[in-house]
Amino acid sequence: MKRYFLAGLLLLTLPALTSGQTLAGFTPTPDTHYYDFWEGDWQKLVDEKPDSLADRFQVRRGIHEASFQEQWLMVFPENRVVRAQALRAWDQTTGRWMYTWISDNGLYQVWEGKKVGNDWYIYRHFNINGDQYLSRQAWLPDGPDRLIRISEKSYDEGKTWQLRFREQYQRMKPAGSAGVRSR
Repeated sequence: MKRYFLAGLLLLTLPALTSGQTLAGFTPTPDTHYYDFWEGDWQKLVDEKPDSLADRFQVRRGIHEASFQEQWLMVFPENRVVRAQALRAWDQTTGRWMYTWISDNGLYQVWEGKKVGNDWYIYRHFNINGDQYLSRQAWLPDGPDRLIRISEKSYDEGKTWQLRFREQYQRMKPAGSAGVRSR
């Protein structure tokens, strides 16, 4: 009897276990190309100028053409530094971008992607010392080699949004490439 129960339970849960997977090959779509601008070394701008003492991150292509590996260095007040790694990738089973973040201060966060107009945002619920809200962030292209990072929060599940911060970043040229040609 126990064997039949376990077999029945397995048959009932099998669709749930496999619904997020496929063996189909990656199929590019216009949305999978949204972050084609993303690869490079990015530096936060302070007063419209790159600030080498401020936040910066490096982005490299991942295992498929719509996946990226990120290395972050964030500088907080009193020069407290946090290092982090992130994976940003297109999930072909759900048709959206996903984001996973881990940091050296022990954070592990999974963010879900949602398209807002023409742009992709990542969303996650937070409860910080009783302050419960829905957070969203986006990295929006802002001309050649520039982007805006925007973070907002909502106390009504996304009906209205409050700005948390808005930052500008610039893609930095590799060292020695500022107009110098080799022979």
